[in-house]
Parts: sequence; C-alpha cells; structure tokens
Amino acid sequence: MKKLIIRSFVLIVVSTNAFAQKNQREINREYGRKYEEINSDSSLTPYEKSEKKRELAIKQKQDNIEYNKENYHTHHHNIDYKDERKKDIERKIDLLEDRYKRDKERIENNDKLNKREKNAQKKILEKDYKEKKDLLKREKENIK
Repeated sequence: MKKLIIRSFVLIVVSTNAFAQKNQREINREYGRKYEEINSDSSLTPYEKSEKKRELAIKQKQDNIEYNKENYHTHHHNIDYKDERKKDIERKIDLLEDRYKRDKERIENNDKLNKREKNAQKKILEKDYKEKKDLLKREKENIK
C-alpha cells in the first residue's frame, strides 16, 4: 500500500510539470488517458483502482482550478468575484458568531460544571472565536 501511495505521489508531481503550458481541454484529455491506464492495469485490485482514480480526480480538479485562476479575465468578472468572495467571508463571520453564541449558551447551561470551570471554558471559547474572526477579517481586507 505504501508503494502505491509513493507511486501516486510521484505521478502527481510529474504530471504537474507536464501540464504546465497546456490548455484545459488538453489537460483533461491527458487525465482521460491516465484513467484508461488505471482501468486497463490488471495488476491492481478494484479497490486500488478506485483509490488511484480518486487521487487522480482530486489532482485533475486542482489543475483545472489552477488553470482557471491563471487564465481568468481581469475585466468586470473580477470585480464580481471580489464582491462574492467578500460576501462569502461575511457569511462565514456570521456563522462563526452564531456558533459562538450557541457554544456559550451550552457552557452556561451545563449543570455539571462549576462557576470556575464555566468561566475557563468561556475564556477559551472567546479567545478561539476572536482569533478566527480576526483571521477572516484580515482575509476580507486582503481582497483587492
């Protein structure tokens, strides 16, 4: 199993360099050939084939995303993307706040904890909440 993982990793690293200057259709065709190779390899068990295909699918998706990022038009679409990204981060902040409130209430309503334990858990929760919120705010500010 370790050899399979190592071979897959080497395949992924090598394939990254091979796809450097290709367009998206060529990239996907190359992956199609690799899927065919996996299917026709009789030395692999069905489980190993499915594992290799999953790893290849993840790598294909990453390569397509990278290709789209590199070739994304810098026209009006880019402005829309930035606005959507900022709205997405605002939604994450709202969800984080809701989760913080629920967890805080859960701690307050826990009868098994004494007052000191409740305060300690609340402080830990608040610290974690503030760190995550600051990180999201910085990420939002960095979108230009």
